[in-house]
Amino acid sequence: MVGKCSAITKAGSPCKGNAIPGSQFCMAHDPKSRETLKEAKRRGGEGKASARRLAKHWAELGATVGLGDLAAILKSCMFAVKDGEMAPSEATAIAALARAAVAITSEVEMADRIAALETAIGNAPPLLRKVK
Repeated sequence: MVGKCSAITKAGSPCKGNAIPGSQFCMAHDPKSRETLKEAKRRGGEGKASARRLAKHWAELGATVGLGDLAAILKSCMFAVKDGEMAPSEATAIAALARAAVAITSEVEMADRIAALETAIGNAPPLLRKVK
Protein backbone atom coordinates (compact mmCIF):
# COMPACT_ATOMS: atom_id res chain seq x y z
CA MET A 1 0.00 0.00 0.00
CA VAL A 2 1.25 3.47 -0.90
CA GLY A 3 1.51 5.92 1.98
CA LYS A 4 0.95 9.64 2.07
CA CYS A 5 3.64 12.19 1.23
CA SER A 6 5.78 13.27 4.22
CA ALA A 7 6.36 16.82 2.97
CA ILE A 8 4.95 19.97 4.51
CA THR A 9 3.32 22.43 2.09
CA LYS A 10 4.17 26.14 1.86
CA ALA A 11 1.01 26.80 3.86
CA GLY A 12 2.46 24.67 6.66
CA SER A 13 0.04 21.75 6.41
CA PRO A 14 0.95 18.14 5.57
CA CYS A 15 0.87 17.26 1.87
CA LYS A 16 -2.15 15.13 0.98
CA GLY A 17 -0.53 13.53 -2.08
CA ASN A 18 0.26 9.83 -2.35
CA ALA A 19 3.93 8.93 -1.98
CA ILE A 20 5.75 7.49 -4.96
CA PRO A 21 6.46 3.76 -4.49
CA GLY A 22 9.88 3.47 -2.87
CA SER A 23 9.85 7.08 -1.63
CA GLN A 24 8.34 8.98 1.25
CA PHE A 25 7.36 11.87 -1.02
CA CYS A 26 4.85 12.49 -3.80
CA MET A 27 5.96 13.44 -7.32
CA ALA A 28 5.80 17.16 -6.49
CA HIS A 29 8.01 16.90 -3.40
CA ASP A 30 10.42 14.08 -4.26
CA PRO A 31 13.88 15.59 -4.92
CA LYS A 32 14.68 12.72 -7.30
CA SER A 33 11.65 13.57 -9.46
CA ARG A 34 12.37 17.29 -9.94
CA GLU A 35 13.62 16.93 -13.53
CA THR A 36 10.76 14.61 -14.48
CA LEU A 37 8.25 17.05 -12.99
CA LYS A 38 9.92 20.02 -14.70
CA GLU A 39 9.77 18.22 -18.08
CA ALA A 40 6.11 17.25 -17.53
CA LYS A 41 5.21 20.87 -16.77
CA ARG A 42 7.08 22.05 -19.86
CA ARG A 43 5.31 19.54 -22.10
CA GLY A 44 1.95 20.37 -20.55
CA GLY A 45 2.49 24.03 -21.37
CA GLU A 46 3.41 23.14 -24.94
CA GLY A 47 0.15 21.25 -25.36
CA LYS A 48 -1.88 24.22 -24.21
CA ALA A 49 0.01 26.54 -26.54
CA SER A 50 -0.58 24.13 -29.44
CA ALA A 51 -4.29 23.98 -28.67
CA ARG A 52 -4.48 27.80 -28.63
CA ARG A 53 -2.62 28.04 -31.94
CA LEU A 54 -4.90 25.42 -33.48
CA ALA A 55 -8.03 27.20 -32.25
CA LYS A 56 -6.77 30.52 -33.62
CA HIS A 57 -5.90 28.91 -36.95
CA TRP A 58 -9.36 27.34 -37.28
CA ALA A 59 -11.01 30.64 -36.36
CA GLU A 60 -9.05 32.31 -39.15
CA LEU A 61 -10.19 29.60 -41.60
CA GLY A 62 -13.81 30.28 -40.70
CA ALA A 63 -16.22 28.89 -43.26
CA THR A 64 -13.42 27.53 -45.46
CA VAL A 65 -13.38 24.26 -43.49
CA GLY A 66 -15.90 21.99 -45.17
CA LEU A 67 -17.09 18.43 -44.69
CA GLY A 68 -14.44 17.21 -47.09
CA ASP A 69 -11.76 18.57 -44.75
CA LEU A 70 -13.05 16.70 -41.70
CA ALA A 71 -11.42 13.39 -42.60
CA ALA A 72 -8.00 15.06 -42.87
CA ILE A 73 -8.55 16.99 -39.64
CA LEU A 74 -9.56 13.84 -37.75
CA LYS A 75 -6.63 11.90 -39.19
CA SER A 76 -4.29 14.69 -38.09
CA CYS A 77 -5.79 14.55 -34.59
CA MET A 78 -5.32 10.78 -34.41
CA PHE A 79 -1.62 11.11 -35.22
CA ALA A 80 -1.24 14.03 -32.78
CA VAL A 81 -2.72 11.91 -29.98
CA LYS A 82 -0.54 8.95 -30.95
CA ASP A 83 2.58 11.16 -30.91
CA GLY A 84 1.63 12.75 -27.59
CA GLU A 85 1.12 16.20 -29.13
CA MET A 86 -2.60 16.37 -28.31
CA ALA A 87 -4.57 15.19 -25.32
CA PRO A 88 -7.09 12.44 -26.10
CA SER A 89 -9.81 14.62 -24.58
CA GLU A 90 -9.07 17.38 -27.13
CA ALA A 91 -9.32 14.89 -29.99
CA THR A 92 -12.59 13.58 -28.55
CA ALA A 93 -13.99 17.11 -28.50
CA ILE A 94 -12.91 17.70 -32.09
CA ALA A 95 -14.48 14.39 -33.17
CA ALA A 96 -17.73 15.35 -31.43
CA LEU A 97 -17.76 18.69 -33.25
CA ALA A 98 -17.08 16.90 -36.53
CA ARG A 99 -20.04 14.55 -35.89
CA ALA A 100 -22.24 17.57 -35.15
CA ALA A 101 -21.11 19.29 -38.37
CA VAL A 102 -21.92 16.19 -40.42
CA ALA A 103 -25.33 15.80 -38.73
CA ILE A 104 -26.25 19.46 -39.25
CA THR A 105 -25.11 19.40 -42.87
CA SER A 106 -27.11 16.22 -43.49
CA GLU A 107 -30.23 17.75 -41.93
CA VAL A 108 -29.88 20.93 -43.99
CA GLU A 109 -29.37 18.95 -47.20
CA MET A 110 -32.40 16.76 -46.40
CA ALA A 111 -34.55 19.83 -45.68
CA ASP A 112 -33.46 21.38 -49.00
CA ARG A 113 -34.30 18.18 -50.88
CA ILE A 114 -37.72 17.94 -49.22
CA ALA A 115 -38.42 21.58 -50.03
CA ALA A 116 -37.47 21.01 -53.67
CA LEU A 117 -39.73 17.94 -53.88
CA GLU A 118 -42.63 19.81 -52.28
CA THR A 119 -42.18 22.63 -54.74
CA ALA A 120 -42.12 20.16 -57.63
CA ILE A 121 -45.37 18.44 -56.60
CA GLY A 122 -47.13 21.48 -55.20
CA ASN A 123 -47.72 22.60 -51.63
CA ALA A 124 -50.98 20.73 -51.03
CA PRO A 125 -51.16 18.45 -47.98
CA PRO A 126 -50.14 14.87 -48.88
CA LEU A 127 -53.67 13.42 -48.74
CA LEU A 128 -55.05 16.07 -51.12
CA ARG A 129 -52.39 15.69 -53.78
CA LYS A 130 -53.43 13.92 -56.93
CA VAL A 131 -51.39 10.89 -57.81
CA LYS A 132 -50.73 10.73 -61.53
